[in-house]
Amino acid sequence: MTGTSGTLHKKSRSLLLHPLDLTIIVAYMITIVVVGLVLSRKVHDAHDFFLAGRSLTWWIIGLSIIGTNVSAEGYVGAAGGAYKNGIAQANFEWIGAIPAMILASLVFIPLYWRSGVYSIPEYLGLRYNQTVRVTAALIASVFSVFTIGVALWAIALTLETYLNWPIWAGILVTGTVVGLYSTAGGLRAVAFTDALQVVIMFAGGVFIGWLGISKAGGLDAFATALTTDHPDHLSAYLASDHGEFPWPGVLLGLGIVLSPAYWCGGQAILQRTLGARSQWDASASMIFAAFAKTFVPLLIVFPGLLALVMMADIEYPDMALPWVIKNVLPPGLSGLMFIAIIAALQSSIDSGINSTSLMVTRDIRRVIFKNANPDSDLKVGRWTTVVVLLGGMLFAPFIGELGGIYFLVQTLLSLFQGPMLALLVLGAFSRHPTANAGLITLLSGVAVAACLMWYGLNMLYVAFGTFCYSVVLLWCASYFTARSDQDLSKLVFRYG
Repeated sequence: MTGTSGTLHKKSRSLLLHPLDLTIIVAYMITIVVVGLVLSRKVHDAHDFFLAGRSLTWWIIGLSIIGTNVSAEGYVGAAGGAYKNGIAQANFEWIGAIPAMILASLVFIPLYWRSGVYSIPEYLGLRYNQTVRVTAALIASVFSVFTIGVALWAIALTLETYLNWPIWAGILVTGTVVGLYSTAGGLRAVAFTDALQVVIMFAGGVFIGWLGISKAGGLDAFATALTTDHPDHLSAYLASDHGEFPWPGVLLGLGIVLSPAYWCGGQAILQRTLGARSQWDASASMIFAAFAKTFVPLLIVFPGLLALVMMADIEYPDMALPWVIKNVLPPGLSGLMFIAIIAALQSSIDSGINSTSLMVTRDIRRVIFKNANPDSDLKVGRWTTVVVLLGGMLFAPFIGELGGIYFLVQTLLSLFQGPMLALLVLGAFSRHPTANAGLITLLSGVAVAACLMWYGLNMLYVAFGTFCYSVVLLWCASYFTARSDQDLSKLVFRYG
C-alpha cells in the first residue's frame, strides 16, 4: 500500500508542472538550437569549426569557461557532494581552481598561443614527439566520452526528478538537442550558448539562495538546523582518513596536481582560449573566469545543504539540486532554475564533444593517417562529433551504478592527470626532458596510477603520487635517452 501511494504521489507531482515552467523550458531548448543553426552560417572550414575562426572576445570565453567547468560533476554533482559531505565540497572550487586559473592565464595560455597549436596534445607533440601527441589525445578522448556520459546521466536524473521522465528519454532528448547546435555551429555555437547558459545559471542560483532560506524558516533557522542536526557538514576539511576527500589529499592531490592539470592542460577548458581573437583576450578571459569562480561555491554547495536541512526524500545524493528546484521555487523561477541545471550540464556535453572531435580529427587521424586530406577536417569533425555523442549516450545509463558523479569524475582524472601534468610542467619550463622520456613517463605513469587505484589508494593520493613519480622519472630518463635537435624557443616558457 505504501509503495502504491508513493507512486501515485510521484505521478501527481509530475502533473503539477506549471504551464509557465513548461513554456520556459521549451522556449529555451528551441532558442539554443536556433542559435547554433544561425551561427553555423559562419562555419566554412575546420578553423571556424574548431577555433571559431579565432574571433571570440574575452568575456564570451570567460563565461564559456565557467559554463564548461560548472558541468555535470560541478553543478548537480557538487550539490550532491555537499548534501553528502558538507561545505568541504567548496574546496574543489577555491583550492581546486583559482590559483591554477591564474597560472594558466599568465604562463600556459601565452605559451600555447606562441606555439600556434589547436590543442594541448598538439603542443605535447611539438615539445616531445608525435607518439606522445597521439597517446595524450587518446587518453583525453576516452575520458571525454565518460564525462559526456556523466553529464547525460545527470540531466536524465534531473528530468526524472522534475518531469518524471524515464532515464532513457532524458538521455535521448538531451543528446539530440546538444548534437544539433554543436554539430552545426562548432566552437562558436558552443561558446555563445555556454555564455547564455551561465547567465541563466547564476540568476537561478541567486533565487535558490534567497527563496531557499525563506523556505527553511529564515537564516537563523537554517543555521541552527545545520549546527544542531548536521555539525559534521560544517567542517571545511574532512578527516585524514575520509574515504573520498581526506584533507591531506585535498591539499596535495587536488591543489598541486588535479587542479593545475585541469586548468592548464584540459582541452575542453582551453580550447575556447585558443579560439580568442588575441592572446590578450585569451589570458584576460581566464582571469575573468577566476573572478567569477569565487562566487560559484555559494551557488552550487548551498542547494545540497538546503536539501539536507529540509530532509529531502531522494534516492541519490545527486538528486539534491533537482529536488530543491522542484520543492522550493515557485512557477516560473522553478522553470528558470531547471533550465540553469540543464544549461550547465549541456555546456559540459557540447564542450566535451567539440574538443574530442578536434583531438580525434587532428591529433589522432592526421598523425596516424599521414596522407589524410586537411580539407576534409570539417566533415570528419562533424561526423566525429556525432559518434562521440552517441558513445556518451550509450555509456550514460550505467553511471548510476558507479557512485556519485563528482567522485567518479575525479577518480577518472586521477588515472592520468599526474603524468600529464609532469610532461606539461617540465616540458614548459625546461629544455631537459626528451621525447622518449616523455613517452615512457606518460605510459608508465598511467599504469602506476591504475595499480595504485586497484589496491584501494584514495584517488587524491594517487594523483599526487603519480605526479611525483612522473617528475622524477621524466627528469632522470632524459639523461639516458636521445636528445633531438628541434627548436624549442617557442615551446618553453621564458619570462618577459
